[in-house]
Amino acid sequence: MHRSFIAAVGVALTALAAVAANAQPGLPIFDAHVHYSQPAWQEYPPDAVDQLLKRAGVPRALVSSTPDDGTLTLHRRDADRYVPMLRPYREGVGSSNWFQDPNLAAYLEGRLNAGLYRGIGEFHLFDTRHVDTPQVRKVVELAVSRDIFVHIHSGEAPVRALLALDRRLKVLWAHAGMSEPPEVVGALLDASPAVWTELSFRADSIAPAGKLDDAWRALFARHRDRFMIGTDTYVTPRWGQYVDLVDQHRNWLGQLPPEIAHDIAWRNATRLFGAGNARFANE
Repeated sequence: MHRSFIAAVGVALTALAAVAANAQPGLPIFDAHVHYSQPAWQEYPPDAVDQLLKRAGVPRALVSSTPDDGTLTLHRRDADRYVPMLRPYREGVGSSNWFQDPNLAAYLEGRLNAGLYRGIGEFHLFDTRHVDTPQVRKVVELAVSRDIFVHIHSGEAPVRALLALDRRLKVLWAHAGMSEPPEVVGALLDASPAVWTELSFRADSIAPAGKLDDAWRALFARHRDRFMIGTDTYVTPRWGQYVDLVDQHRNWLGQLPPEIAHDIAWRNATRLFGAGNARFANE
């Protein structure tokens, strides 16, 4: 038993050493899932957020916040680094009731008219029955008419239900469904060319113990143009972990062929949301 334990430890250390050897520490990242919500404002003022992104090697990030003021603060500070998304959440309106909010249409239209936002979301939809509401139908209508994205946190079924409302809808699927296995993610991408996904909260399942899973590896090769990186700073403590969250993704990206790694790390997001004047080195 003692020998088997030593052998197991040796295998694990070898795997981690291989990950470290393959990692690309300078690989730039476009973070496609950031929140700068009110609880973080005092502990992480804009200067501190800027420094964290710079330390993490993140030249550009897609940001939505509760309330929206956080997003606007960062965008006004540096439009080349922070790309604004419009979240429906604000005082009294959150993940459990936004799709029933009678004031949603007026709120979204009033803000979208500024012409700043590249999408609506991130919002949560856990039940396909909530898709068929006037509020959600209005979100789809607004997104399609303005040719912007919806950023949805859900399983596979609500994404399919949204697309059934209008096949022209462009979807950024948060967390690749959070717990959906690669075969489910792949089937949705196969069937729906207007769906892209970001991989916040998925590093541990993509690379258990730091080693890239074969099924995910094959999926990234098949759909190299449909994945992006995300961190999801949905609670304040995740800002304290920000650099480590980015590096978790760099570890498994370093186990992919460089062209695929660069596509997922930043090229796909810049194709969809632009690079501004941000510089993405290491091509």
